[in-house]
Amino acid sequence: MKKIKDKEEARKVYDKIAKVYHTKRVKGKDWNELIEQPASFALLNNVKGKKILDAGCGSGIYSKILAKKGAVVFGLEISQNMLNFAKEHCKDYKIEFKQGSVDKLPYKNNSFDIVLASLVIGYLKKPEKAFKEFRRVLKKNGILVFSTGHPICDALKGIKRQKNKKIILISDYFTKGKYYWKLHESNVKIPAYRIGFERLFDMIYKNGFIVEKFKEPFISKKQLEGLPHNIEHHRKLIEVPTFIVLRCRKLK
Repeated sequence: MKKIKDKEEARKVYDKIAKVYHTKRVKGKDWNELIEQPASFALLNNVKGKKILDAGCGSGIYSKILAKKGAVVFGLEISQNMLNFAKEHCKDYKIEFKQGSVDKLPYKNNSFDIVLASLVIGYLKKPEKAFKEFRRVLKKNGILVFSTGHPICDALKGIKRQKNKKIILISDYFTKGKYYWKLHESNVKIPAYRIGFERLFDMIYKNGFIVEKFKEPFISKKQLEGLPHNIEHHRKLIEVPTFIVLRCRKLK
């Protein structure tokens, strides 16, 4: 049986779940909005007037927010169905959307002030290529803000309670292989790849970036109060590191 390449598999999956994904995101009360999104925008700081690439823009959730904040936004997404939602979601803003992969960006060298890559590098078997591309399209001293699954959470096998203490069970932390996860509203298996801290920081430094800020956001008990939807899948991960978000600067 012919193996499906990582990018092709991700494209097909997100073409299938585009509607479910977008509907989930615009509700504004799930993992991304509660945990990853606030951390990413905190590291972006003031984006007014900045030329920004939303790399792996999905259905345009962040592209629209960036445009509202006064940024000049370009969105890139591998799934055509997701792009269709992005164009509709952002129709009131002048955002240029293109179909493509983050490891082969269709933009000129030194084009952007900022690259935002929210939860996208984990879909690549070889994310090193993406970091080379981020460096290429960023201007000197340009900023890369990216997020991915926390290596601890990606290796999570279970959580136990013992004498009022939470015990996190992990395995395969050093395994570079693929794993699958699902949206709670869909049965479609979504592919992803584990990226440990050592490999992650190697990719950053070998491509001429320095880390200016690092966040490990997690969901808190307070964030769960008053949520209108089923939160059981959130509750089990209270105060477990879920994502990592980094602000990096291109040196040359």
